Amino acid sequence: MMLKIHVKLVCGLVVILLFAGLCVAGEEGFTIAVASDSPEATGQVSTVAARAAYFLFFDKDGELLEAAANPYADVAGGAGPRAAGFLIDKHIQVVIAGHFGSKMSNALKADNIQCIEKQGIIIDEVERVIHAK
Repeated sequence: MMLKIHVKLVCGLVVILLFAGLCVAGEEGFTIAVASDSPEATGQVSTVAARAAYFLFFDKDGELLEAAANPYADVAGGAGPRAAGFLIDKHIQVVIAGHFGSKMSNALKADNIQCIEKQGIIIDEVERVIHAK
């Protein structure tokens, strides 16, 4: 009898922890990534996505969370799929860049990440995307 109670209690706690983990992961994940040639939100959106020097990450309210160097900006080949994998690992939902190569956009779209081609000041484009949703 006591064993059944303990098993039910443990199972219930596991379900709660898994559900809580999913909720927290969704809240902490990055929402928007922007390809950039500088780490500043006041800089320009990079004309290319995969070879941009930086990716700037913003939350759903347009707050800059992180400016990360693109680890694949200077690779000899395969920058698009590799950069896409880097962004996918950040759990983003939208990527903004001046242009996406087909391999990068296909990799992002396969993971249900929206690719938006924009030019202009980064923070302005982020605000436009947020308000368009």
